[in-house]
Amino acid sequence: MSLATFIGQLFAGLGLAFVLFFTAAGLNLVWGVLGVMNFAAGAVYMLGAYLTTSVIARLGASALGWTVALIAVPLAVAALGAVAEVALLRRTYREEDENRQFMLTLALSYLIAGGVVLVWGTHFRTVSLPRALSGSWSVLGATLPVYTFVTIALGLAVTVAIWFGLYRTRAGLLTRAAVDDREMLAVLGVNVDRLYSAVFAVGIGLGALGGVLVAPQGAVSSNLETTALVPAFIVVVTGGLGNMPGALMAALAIGILESFAALHDATLAQLTPYVVMSVVLGARALAGRRGWSAAAQLRARRTRRERAPAGSTAG
Repeated sequence: MSLATFIGQLFAGLGLAFVLFFTAAGLNLVWGVLGVMNFAAGAVYMLGAYLTTSVIARLGASALGWTVALIAVPLAVAALGAVAEVALLRRTYREEDENRQFMLTLALSYLIAGGVVLVWGTHFRTVSLPRALSGSWSVLGATLPVYTFVTIALGLAVTVAIWFGLYRTRAGLLTRAAVDDREMLAVLGVNVDRLYSAVFAVGIGLGALGGVLVAPQGAVSSNLETTALVPAFIVVVTGGLGNMPGALMAALAIGILESFAALHDATLAQLTPYVVMSVVLGARALAGRRGWSAAAQLRARRTRRERAPAGSTAG
């Protein structure tokens, strides 16, 4: 393998990894704070891509059109997510009914998918990039699309923003506190319902951002729902449920390995996420680590909540 080929596949893998990470980060955030596995993530990703086609069709494949798409589409879908959280999920948190939450997010997925078909139909759609982003740059002999660098740069910026928001702001502090003790936050005067709505909206918006970025990379179709949801779940499970750094590492590993596997065989590239997940989970099992499954984490969450009031009373 030549250096130029290596560089080309590496950057292509990084671009794929960050698109994967957006959807996986949204899933991880919603699960980590709300305890809800959002099965509508793939449909949100698809909705983001279709909305991008409409924005570009209206404003043109210009810098203005793409700036509006990158900002307005995730915000609009996030607002839709906040409404869905209030209307569908809010009553399920205290009941801790996982089956009902699963059915509601699945119903939301079907609702979005049906709405996409109703508005945009079943035909493939494509969007063009502005001239400034449709060219290529030469790096160590490799010719790389400018858009790949844009995707990587946005991925790094969003990753830093997520880290800063979670670990360097009051909202992030409250969000992390809500993972352990929702009731205590409510006692302290925090509007937990509003916090949960905001977290769900951010998670949905991240998935839509992934759809915006993937729209010009190929044909936009209803197949995007499945092609986004399954790899995102694999990234989340591989990195650890609720573990944002782990999800980032898993997305990078899967994206880069899939890119290099595509050089040899397309089927091998499709199998790469499953192989990485199997290897990581097998290594965890051999190491005797426990608590990575959704059921185990949910049991741990319930145990902390049950013990917190007794501990505070004893004190």
